[in-house]
Amino acid sequence: YLFSLIDMLRLLANRNYTFRLQKRFYSELPYNRIHVPVMLSEVMQHLQPKDNEIYCDLTFGDGGYTKALLDHCNCKVIAVDQDPTAYEKALKLSQLDKYKTRLIPVLGRFGSIYDYCKSHFDRLLIIPCFDGIVMDIGVSSGQLESPERGFSYKLDGPLDMRMFSRGRNSTDIPVHEDEAALLKKSISAYEIVNYFSREEIADIIYQYGGDRLSRKIASAIITARQKGPIETTSALAAIIHKACPQPKWQRGNDDMLRNSAARTFQAFRIYINNELGELESALKAS
Repeated sequence: YLFSLIDMLRLLANRNYTFRLQKRFYSELPYNRIHVPVMLSEVMQHLQPKDNEIYCDLTFGDGGYTKALLDHCNCKVIAVDQDPTAYEKALKLSQLDKYKTRLIPVLGRFGSIYDYCKSHFDRLLIIPCFDGIVMDIGVSSGQLESPERGFSYKLDGPLDMRMFSRGRNSTDIPVHEDEAALLKKSISAYEIVNYFSREEIADIIYQYGGDRLSRKIASAIITARQKGPIETTSALAAIIHKACPQPKWQRGNDDMLRNSAARTFQAFRIYINNELGELESALKAS
């Protein structure tokens, strides 16, 4: 079963817990290269994994939840991630003797959980049902700290923000046909800031970032791109900072100070990766 959304909301209602999360994601301090799951103990306590059970980790990332499950008991885990780098990590992990036959890596989006579930269980000729499902939604520390991915306003890199991309300027050849298919249908942050209309950009920033200055930021982006294409994260962040009355920091409704570019970058990332749509599909299928 899923970690209860009610349980999750109870945790988030704890102001100290919320503050730790916000401090982590909005701090000017560098991120850790290895993503550490912030709710690992709570998830393990809730799932209570047992031998011979089958679990699905829909956001493998650096494998924190998957490894915890596999090390806890003699269970199986189908590890899903749309990030090709994370998928390669899962492949390497699955080749270790202690995880062979117990870890099944899948490259894909977590909204397609039903397809992965049916494919795996059809091969085993058993009724498709997981004993537990884990989703750690959002961007990871490793993704934020990789400038070529274009997720962070703190690091200079190409405007990309696609979870399933190795970077907009990457020359890497897709290692899997599913990776190529995802890229073919996608748009990056570069397309949004350079080709979308003022209204479209403002709507994205407001709907997915909740920024009350969405129209002002959108207008600043339109004005800036008339002088030439906006190509990097640092260029976009500078445009946003200039458009805001408090160039560097804004105080949100939660009374937390955050970089004025944070909400716009978040909004573009959520829109580009259809994160809310994927989450809805995954929850319905689960």
